[in-house]
Amino acid sequence: MRLLNDTNPHVTVTFSLPPDFVTADDGEHETVISVQTANSTPPIKVLDWHHPSIADGQWNFSFPHLYSNIGVKYQINIQMFHNRQALLLEQDYFVIVNRLPHRQTMHLSPIGLLYVEAQEPASFATEQAVTISLHESEQPEVQLVRVSHNEKTATSFYLKYDPDSVLPGKRYALTGIENRYHQRISVSPSQVELAPASYLSHSSRLQTFNQ
Repeated sequence: MRLLNDTNPHVTVTFSLPPDFVTADDGEHETVISVQTANSTPPIKVLDWHHPSIADGQWNFSFPHLYSNIGVKYQINIQMFHNRQALLLEQDYFVIVNRLPHRQTMHLSPIGLLYVEAQEPASFATEQAVTISLHESEQPEVQLVRVSHNEKTATSFYLKYDPDSVLPGKRYALTGIENRYHQRISVSPSQVELAPASYLSHSSRLQTFNQ
């Protein structure tokens, strides 16, 4: 699915969804994408884009890059709706552009499937696993999900959780532990809201962004 005609100069990002994410054919659909600069005060709006459809798999999106001889950090927010119900977690994505052409893949997280990136445990033996846990921020002992991976699969994967077990507006945290020496490894995102946002609250956020 190609959402925006190529412009020159432009930045292209590839949005990627998990293979088992399938969009519904019926009902009302909408994709909303906003792009703004993140390293300027105040932020400069680059694009506020609405499209009456949603996509699965991988698809490209382009936005204009109007600056030369300067590095620009962009913040991208994307949400897809089916019958005004949010399908993705509310997350900020960042693109740092120093020169063109620039292409970057962003792995989106549907509700119930959180895309996780962990520090590559290159110094650990292949057979030594790392453990990733999803838990309440203030109470790490209250875990929603706990999984183990070897060093080949721990760097990036989708972590499945039950959306009905989380509270709206509550932030949850991710922790990674290397099991041999019980050392922490960095995990992204470090914190995230796992409950879906309503269409109204998302629209209000976009209205505030526009203002």
